[in-house]
Amino acid sequence: MDLIKQLRQNILGKTLFVHPPQLKADQYQFLGTNKEERLNLLIKKVIGGQTSVKRKIIFEYIIDFWERSTIEIGYREPGFKGLNLAKRPFLTPTGSNDGSSFAFGEQYRWDTYFQNKGLILAGGFDLAFGQIMNLIDVFQEFKRIPNALSTPFLSRPQPPFEMAMIMDLLKSGFKHNEEIKLAVNTVEEEMVTEWFDYGTGKQNSRQSKELVEKYGLLTRYEPHSNPFIVGCEDGKDHNWITATYSFEYLPVQLNAILYGAISLLLEYYSSSDWGNDASKAELYSNYKKKMYLDFQNVFWCEEGKWKGFRNYSLLLRKEGYILYGDLSSEVFPLFFKLATPFQAEIIKRNLSVYYEGDIGFATTSLLLRDGGSIPTIPVGQWKFQWEYPNCWPPLMLLAVEGLKNYGYKQEALQYEKNWITYVEDEFDKISGFAEKYPYSREAKVEPGFYGIMKGFGWTIGVYLQFIHDLSREGLLH
Repeated sequence: MDLIKQLRQNILGKTLFVHPPQLKADQYQFLGTNKEERLNLLIKKVIGGQTSVKRKIIFEYIIDFWERSTIEIGYREPGFKGLNLAKRPFLTPTGSNDGSSFAFGEQYRWDTYFQNKGLILAGGFDLAFGQIMNLIDVFQEFKRIPNALSTPFLSRPQPPFEMAMIMDLLKSGFKHNEEIKLAVNTVEEEMVTEWFDYGTGKQNSRQSKELVEKYGLLTRYEPHSNPFIVGCEDGKDHNWITATYSFEYLPVQLNAILYGAISLLLEYYSSSDWGNDASKAELYSNYKKKMYLDFQNVFWCEEGKWKGFRNYSLLLRKEGYILYGDLSSEVFPLFFKLATPFQAEIIKRNLSVYYEGDIGFATTSLLLRDGGSIPTIPVGQWKFQWEYPNCWPPLMLLAVEGLKNYGYKQEALQYEKNWITYVEDEFDKISGFAEKYPYSREAKVEPGFYGIMKGFGWTIGVYLQFIHDLSREGLLH
């Protein structure tokens, strides 16, 4: 041990390579100058009035978590896993740590969307926008928005939610300015260089002439030799579909997100208050119409119990629908309004029959696995975290918002209430929020690759959104 320290001292001039990041509790001045002010204002903004002692303790935890999870590291200075690429303060998913155990100490791309949901509700517009601009800055320098803002993650991206984040801010009253314009332009550039990349000259392209001619505007994950890297691009980094098909399939989730980005770009450029550009609005209108048709033609499946939107295999001699119960393929089309009313009714039924538990929705369905394309039950190291029986907060939010899009408000609120009740009960047991939960009280969480993480940034964002929804409807007790 001493020789290691001597070697490091001799070569680096220091024994400690990574220093603790700077905590940035001052980012929460928008809620007040002390803990009590911040607590009272957060409760007022989210709930609108008084709350129970139990829930007050939870809100105290949220304030504390935000303060200790919001950090700043010098640009390109060593972080826990590599050089930091975020130029502004950001929220880590698990809170700050001393590097002695596994934790998420970086800003993660699609985590930011769900974290920002909570921040925007609380009035933290500047911090939320700063997180968006961290992502934008990295693209400006590296021409990629990676999985996380640290150098080891530059080899792959994550789902592109930036336009959704921008519009959430604008619709909440954030001022339209030059930085917003830069962020929107970056979204557009990343879309056509990263995801719609046919004819760009890239070697590992997502689209090819054959794919575009056969399937239209749809895209896939970037070809990687390791299916787990493909899974990171999905946002679901350890799952049975990418382990089986790697990049050789067209994913409902990714294409729904891109359709959503195009729809929001159309809304942005159609607005006289924001983009105000008729020619771009027409371009995105045409692209949206074509992608909608391609999405419907490729992904809507009519086969038996798998009726619904299904991922599509590109494997040689195995082309066709992947008959598997993947919650993402059900809820993303609802969230981004890609389903017809008839299809939405079928998806609503699928959710209640195949995925629903007394807590929330399972990430995958055992009933739809049986007799399908991937009948094998994952065991050992293959018991992935993005599989049954785990219930993930991000997918819960997308599911309930998607149901509301089609008029299923009461069903959505009941799902919110079920999830909130369990999360609050579990809070007492673990003194915090978990990254993921079981879908039913009769099931146990599958720890997956890195165990059961506490914290947790996106869970807090979803919790605050659900509590806010239930409060507005008079359903909080």
